[in-house]
Amino acid sequence: MKKLALLLFALTLMTSCDVEPLDPAYNQGGNQGGGSGSESADLTMSLYELDTQISLVFFGLPIETITNSDLNISSNKIASGTNALSTNGSAFENENLIITRNSSGQIINDKSVNNAGVTTNETSVTYTNGVISQITYDYYEDDEDDYTYNFTYEGNQITRTKVGSTEMTVFRVDALDRIVSKESYVNGFAAQIETIAYDSNGNISSSVTSIETESNTTYAFDDNINPLKVIYEDNYLLPFLRDEYSDEIGPQIAQFLSTNNWKGASFNGTAFNFNLEYNSVGRIKSRDIAYNFGPELSFEINERFNFVN
Repeated sequence: MKKLALLLFALTLMTSCDVEPLDPAYNQGGNQGGGSGSESADLTMSLYELDTQISLVFFGLPIETITNSDLNISSNKIASGTNALSTNGSAFENENLIITRNSSGQIINDKSVNNAGVTTNETSVTYTNGVISQITYDYYEDDEDDYTYNFTYEGNQITRTKVGSTEMTVFRVDALDRIVSKESYVNGFAAQIETIAYDSNGNISSSVTSIETESNTTYAFDDNINPLKVIYEDNYLLPFLRDEYSDEIGPQIAQFLSTNNWKGASFNGTAFNFNLEYNSVGRIKSRDIAYNFGPELSFEINERFNFVN
């Protein structure tokens, strides 16, 4: 059940356009004040809180998951983190995120370790000539979820193949190394295609998916600096290169890698506005989202941004 809840959480975050709007962070007792130095113009983050509550029906089975995640930030990079997960009212299971980097500062391993000191899952990243050549994921409780991806590069194209399967995904990047399309194939046939466009400010302006998922999303932003961008530009491609072939990347780009703060979106013509709170100098302190799609799916997501001077 724990693995199912984690998969559903990831699926919800990364395939939000399927239903309507999706994004990150629900408040389960997080810091409401935006952290120390919250009234300063300084944009150095010390802690990023991402808490989510999801209620859904999965093949007739009602599931409610609460995930509370804290990421510790040092020198504008994720240094470590904690994650607490509760499913259907169970006691929270706590895990620590441990990140290892090479001498160039690239992430070569991240793993989750529970309170008993047992590693539950681990991702290893191999680089060749400074670029990712292989990613291996091991979920220790269930080998069915393990995978190994291999990568080749040619011009503006990155091709990913999944060892032991017929899955292949092609990522295309522009001159600024931003992803502009993701094309996935299974058994040689196109399974899902997503195209990305950007505005002159460096924000994602739209993402369109077709075949397996049909969606058309446009994105809205405020005029303030997105403090997550400098953090997630560290190993920019890693989150995308290790996702599932069917995961949509538009919402991730909007949240983590756009120049300004994501404040809303239009999903297949239906507009949604998010609730953002700022300090006196316009720095984001929190972002809250709550959606109800009926008895089948509802969720609350909150983010809290904590800073130091």
